[in-house]
Amino acid sequence: MTTNKTISRLESDFAKLKAKIADYPQAAVGTLIFVTCVFVYLANRSTTLTSSDNVTHTLLAFNWLENQTLHFDAFRNGHLYEGGGIPYYLVEAPNGHLTSRYPIGTALVSFPLYCLFYLYLKLANLLQTLLAQSPIPSVTSPEFEVYRRSFGKLAATLLSALTVVIFYLTVRLKFTPLVAILTTFIFAFATGTWVINAQDLRQHTISNLLLISILFCLFKAERSEGQYRRVLLLVAGLFCGLLPGVRITSSIFSLATAIYIIWRYGKAALPFLLGLVSIGFHLLWNFYYFGWDNILVGGYIKHLEERPASYAFTLKQFTTASLGLLISPSDGFFTYSPVLLFSIPGLYYVCKRRFTNDEKLVLTLTSACLILYLHYCFYLFWMGGSDSYGSRVLTDTLPVVCLLIAYFLSVQIIKQEKTRNWLNPVLAIFLISLVVSTGVQAVGAFTRTNWGTSPLPIFANKSRVWSLTDSQIERHFRNLLARITNPITDERTYSQNLQATVESVVVTNRAGAEIALSTAKVKAGQRRILKATLKNTGASPWFGYQTGLDDRGETRLRVRFYNGNQKIKQRGGDWLYIAGTPKFGEVTQATGLIAFPQQAGQYRVSFEIVAVGVSEAADYPYQIVASYDLEVLPKAVK
Repeated sequence: MTTNKTISRLESDFAKLKAKIADYPQAAVGTLIFVTCVFVYLANRSTTLTSSDNVTHTLLAFNWLENQTLHFDAFRNGHLYEGGGIPYYLVEAPNGHLTSRYPIGTALVSFPLYCLFYLYLKLANLLQTLLAQSPIPSVTSPEFEVYRRSFGKLAATLLSALTVVIFYLTVRLKFTPLVAILTTFIFAFATGTWVINAQDLRQHTISNLLLISILFCLFKAERSEGQYRRVLLLVAGLFCGLLPGVRITSSIFSLATAIYIIWRYGKAALPFLLGLVSIGFHLLWNFYYFGWDNILVGGYIKHLEERPASYAFTLKQFTTASLGLLISPSDGFFTYSPVLLFSIPGLYYVCKRRFTNDEKLVLTLTSACLILYLHYCFYLFWMGGSDSYGSRVLTDTLPVVCLLIAYFLSVQIIKQEKTRNWLNPVLAIFLISLVVSTGVQAVGAFTRTNWGTSPLPIFANKSRVWSLTDSQIERHFRNLLARITNPITDERTYSQNLQATVESVVVTNRAGAEIALSTAKVKAGQRRILKATLKNTGASPWFGYQTGLDDRGETRLRVRFYNGNQKIKQRGGDWLYIAGTPKFGEVTQATGLIAFPQQAGQYRVSFEIVAVGVSEAADYPYQIVASYDLEVLPKAVK
């Protein structure tokens, strides 16, 4: 009897749930999409797909809640400074405070989430105190880094999942459920949304959230009237005002939207214009820290001072960057997500409907995407850094580009329903490109390599993005295979048999000439390319950088500087990357961009043979295979 009552109760509850879902189908689908995205984005359990650019985004809220200040003065000369002075993402502002080089918008939009994270930390700290366990470290301590990274990833995951849900709701306003689901899948899992936006709290994470929210509000406004429309326009204005404070280049979307709104609504655009007051956060932040002269660019003035020639308006620059951004093997927008090519026929279908308001808005934002693309065609650093997988700088265009694909799919599905031709070659190519795109993104999400910095940073050898051998995708795929096959099984034996003889080490000067390290003249704080010729003299085969093993046993030379018996701490620039897979008796070369000590003086330079991740796990002492004396000259010496 009890069992029957339980079954009846469950059936009743299920019927009520089914009725609720029937009443709110979009909410049910949105919830399912959100949960699915969170599960997939967190599935790799990695906090290493990140960038130092994001440190201040992920610290600002904690710093304000813990120390009641927006200044980073408490971090001055702390662990973030180790090995190289002030980190590049922090600047000494003219008002005497230490602050972020980057705008406030990303931290501002994510602030509600960080309030929850902070509350969780306080409750966890209270519980650990009651249990006589170690307390949560303070935000300024190096031990807090693991919390910062974890919460940064969680924030990125939750906000990216929310972005995907809003994208679905936006597409659903115009298209069938099938088109909306397919396009949403593309946006969520076949593009940089997964590997770039959802893995760490980047500017792009928030930029995409705000842009798709603007689109959603304006699509809804087109289908509303009266007070509801005015509220939607006000909210769209608030989001537009926030965009420049998130990512300055995204201001083009705010400008394009404002032009469309004023043209479309005339005097009725007043609520939207009132909403733009949110740009005040960006302007006030910049004014307080950097003054009137830099009220628009803020901390980016340091970029302009350090890199006064960031643009080159030449045909060579345009040709290299325009093609590199789209189709280069290691940075191409369409290389990593070939399914995005179907946005091109989608744009054609939008143009055919250009006389309707929705399509006018889409065309306006598409024009903004093209202007953003052209801007990067003349930008010297169009590759967007060494710590991203795929075309990072064009990630900001994804909501619009993926929306264009919905137009293509809508037309193709209508044709398919009319003809009933299941051998449609266009749809077949589309599905193949979708599978490839999703696979490429999955490889990036579940792997990690130092492709952007090994053997040399990408900016020191830009031609690498065009190399068909050892491309970024190939390196990551090899890393995936290494995770599956685990080529080093006996870590201690492998480490014991890891031996080398260094035959020569040369330094490359500014003129490109190679000079023996022992006679080279280098200045304090300089970075120079070092090349070592070495022989494998042990029984263990080496796994060079091309194998993609990375922290699962890649063989490298670690460069250490000693002042007497004191080891000098370095912030990066301490590896020579070994090429190939040399076995016993074979000779190879190791290359890297090495950072020399910040202070002038006499140093001893040692080279250690290391199997990264394996030597540490085996608790086997590193073997010094070469050592040289070196004089580091003062920076002022000519």
